[in-house]
Amino acid sequence: MNDLLMVLLIIAPISLLFHEAGHTLAANIFTSSSVNLHLGIGPRVLTWKHSRGEVAVNAFYFAGGMTISAQPEKAYAKVAIAIAGPLVNLMIAALTLLFPFHPSITTWVLFFNLWLGITNLIPFKLLGKESDGWTIVKAIIKKT
Repeated sequence: MNDLLMVLLIIAPISLLFHEAGHTLAANIFTSSSVNLHLGIGPRVLTWKHSRGEVAVNAFYFAGGMTISAQPEKAYAKVAIAIAGPLVNLMIAALTLLFPFHPSITTWVLFFNLWLGITNLIPFKLLGKESDGWTIVKAIIKKT
């Protein structure tokens, strides 16, 4: 039970934040518009505005996230932005092996980030939302 709470309230939101930060960093490189990072769903609890956009945390901060920015015109930029989030998670998983903590923390961080990185690279649409993999495939096929 303690492990489940640790994953739900600490590891998942931090991993999701890093995932979305990867998209945000890439979007800041490839677009000139503002970039908004949203973590969670429900009523907004915290908003931090900065010169390139905002970071918002919602009440159920462990329930996903999204980065909102203007879509670049070039396919390689769309692919770079889409792949940046999963790559951050896969790098965190790899770094977890270099810096082992308590075995249960290491295991959960490793597997959650592997799951998040790999799952997001699989192309699918669910309830109107597209995975990063779907965005990558779409950008490659359209080559815009």
